[in-house]
Amino acid sequence: MIRTRAELRADGIPGSTIDYRCRQGSYTRLLPAIYCTVEPTTLVKCHAVITWLPFAVLSHRTAAWLAGMLGEPPHIEATAPSAIRRKTPPWLHLYRRDLRPDWIDISSDLPMTTAARTLLDCIGVLPKSEAEALVDSHAGHTVRPQDLLDLCSGLHGSPALRARLRAAAAGFASEPERIFARAMRERDIRLLPNHPVGQYRCDFVDERSSTIIEIDGHEFHSTPGAFRHDRRRQNALALEGWFILRYAAADVFQHLDACADEAAAAIRHRRRTHWRP
Repeated sequence: MIRTRAELRADGIPGSTIDYRCRQGSYTRLLPAIYCTVEPTTLVKCHAVITWLPFAVLSHRTAAWLAGMLGEPPHIEATAPSAIRRKTPPWLHLYRRDLRPDWIDISSDLPMTTAARTLLDCIGVLPKSEAEALVDSHAGHTVRPQDLLDLCSGLHGSPALRARLRAAAAGFASEPERIFARAMRERDIRLLPNHPVGQYRCDFVDERSSTIIEIDGHEFHSTPGAFRHDRRRQNALALEGWFILRYAAADVFQHLDACADEAAAAIRHRRRTHWRP
């Protein structure tokens, strides 16, 4: 399937014969000194890349395809150490980045980035709508929320990318929380999702304004005990100086802009006027 020039020569095939077979179409030269003896499918090209650069790792949309997170990509994407410089053919995009060992999955035939790192890389290169659809489908399912949170804590660089990763890392339990978070980001309000405040964990937190936002689903207050616990929780947070906004999931679905506009206005006002020692 994939043979190096050295392997072909070791089999007794002269260099001139290798070149002739390439011209005749029996072999396909995919990369320098890397030949394919069958139809060069996407998977075959993946093997060719790793044969050519054994220290490279398949990443981004290619890793997502191999993990069953995306459809077959139009070209191959891989990541190699930052010191590597190689001229690549049009079907291969090579990113240069030093990956931590725990970002690499070597459990399969082809080395690739872990599911969490793959999701992060795809968020950075996909159009917004496609990235959000990928997050909705796989954050909390294919990708463990804790893995995303761990990745986020050690990430440096683009603030926008970190913000999108935090949203993905939230492990949102419901669709209303996801669409509310997006609406707030569109209003340039970056909230901390699923964030601890004292002994409680809140849906969204803005620490600068000491604001907490809760999205209540249909099961909210389903029992008297839940109702009493919520009142104790809300009173404790309020006594600590937190301003709490609550929105029903139905209102988020039906009146998203109104809910997000109200929350954004309150947060901006409190950021200007609220002082917390």
